[in-house]
Amino acid sequence: MKIAVLGAGVIGLTTTWALVQRGHEVLIVDRRPTAGLETSFGNGGQLSYAYVAPLASASTLAKLPSLLFSRDGPLRVKPSLALDFIRWGLAFIRACNDETERESMLALLELARLSRAETSLLTVQLALSYGLAEPGKLVIFRSAKSLAAASKNVELFARFGIEQEITSPSRSLEIEPSLRIPASEIVGGVFTPSEQVGDCAEFCAALAARLRASQAVSWLLDAPVQRARIEKRRIRAVETGRGDIEADAYVLAMASGSTRFARSAGLYLPVQPLKGYSLTASTAPGGRVLTRSVTDFDNKTVFAPILSGRVPKIRIAGVADMVGHNTAIDRARLRNMRDLAHRMLNLDGACDDRPWAGLRPLTPDGRPIIGQSPIENLFLNTGHGGLGWTLACGSARACADLVNGDPPAVALEPFALMRRTSHGLPT
Repeated sequence: MKIAVLGAGVIGLTTTWALVQRGHEVLIVDRRPTAGLETSFGNGGQLSYAYVAPLASASTLAKLPSLLFSRDGPLRVKPSLALDFIRWGLAFIRACNDETERESMLALLELARLSRAETSLLTVQLALSYGLAEPGKLVIFRSAKSLAAASKNVELFARFGIEQEITSPSRSLEIEPSLRIPASEIVGGVFTPSEQVGDCAEFCAALAARLRASQAVSWLLDAPVQRARIEKRRIRAVETGRGDIEADAYVLAMASGSTRFARSAGLYLPVQPLKGYSLTASTAPGGRVLTRSVTDFDNKTVFAPILSGRVPKIRIAGVADMVGHNTAIDRARLRNMRDLAHRMLNLDGACDDRPWAGLRPLTPDGRPIIGQSPIENLFLNTGHGGLGWTLACGSARACADLVNGDPPAVALEPFALMRRTSHGLPT
């Protein structure tokens, strides 16, 4: 078949490769001049196969009133009267219960396990270079309540072959000696030796280069996807800024931009953009280099060693603003992130720390949407939130299996557009 993949981020690129492997001809369409320039470009650098807990939880629901009025908190929400936002918000509230959170975690762990295997296979098969390393991940906690909640998941993760260590404050600082915070500031941590890091932008660039060498792949870039033309519950053509395109099937992988296109096809996608920030900095001369991936849980900030260039870098990413499709950089947000990074790590204060902001496509229950839509020839692979790179290769495998008519490698019912939560209400 001739298949048009709408979106050239990490989800679109990996889906394209999976489809090509099954013998399909693929056209990649994107509004940017190069692949991987949107959400995939400056993410946190973590391939986090164990930490897949959704934002929707009973604890988040308890904090919701403060989030609506917070100016400096790690998560801020700007309420909107838009119907899509209200509909999404009600579904998010319904998903904030222990049973739905557990359902989501189990489904995401299965998809993450598949994705890890597929990422490894793709990396070796194509000899991709993007700074992939396995330094392990240390999550530090500043409150006993947060640590207790995380400790409960250690037994659950062990069922998926994930080994973890619950660490004391002193043991946490022993695992990552570059941390400058006193032990009295934290109550403990959880260390997962198997977690990985890398540069998603370089992964996208390397994979795009391999795809360009394939005769089965063609490109239409600088072409904003505008709307679908529907005839008899099928897409007849897709209008872009550079003319119409026609294909036998279409895969929607446009992250936060997916909702507008879906609306043109008569579909509602429960996806809202969640803006995140990142900085890429250097270690101070003579300072200790970050050796592990570190997450400050209570400040919702991650620190990852980026080892793909000549000089090791540190990717600092986090916080979350639900402010619509606004990608403008909030200087106060960056200042707070810089202050936290300097308190925790020995960074080079004179370096160019390359500020960036991008939109994570978030569903109410934290699970991506993977599967066939009510439009016969439109398939969905979107809504991965902050786990886009982590879940990309697994999602691509599952989506390509579905397009090809093969049994999917992972159960897709939890990721279907019309899935139902444990309490019987659609997300």
